[in-house]
Amino acid sequence: MRRSPLFPIMVPLVAIGLGACDPASQAMMAGASLVSFVHTDKTLSDHIATWAFDSDCSILYTANGEPYCQRFETEEDRRAAEAEAAAQTAQTHCYRTLGGITCYREPDTMASSQARVQ
Repeated sequence: MRRSPLFPIMVPLVAIGLGACDPASQAMMAGASLVSFVHTDKTLSDHIATWAFDSDCSILYTANGEPYCQRFETEEDRRAAEAEAAAQTAQTHCYRTLGGITCYREPDTMASSQARVQ
């Protein structure tokens, strides 16, 4: 009899699923999921989904109205986002005001040069 190539993956998942039938196991799984969530912002189910789908999956994405799984951010994506943020910052003109700092896309002709924030 030939085994499925998914057999090594299915055995631990079935064991975890059956372990959840016991109330003590449910409490342990809930505790482990809570600890995982506090430290990584992902539950145990999120970690399993991330591994299974090879995507960044988190229940927090769903809570924010985004898809549950998103593709991993590559180094190129990070650099492009930083460049975009730098370009947006370079195009703004910020001035000190009574309440703090206010930024505009175009220079404020009424503001003094001393109020400008670099």
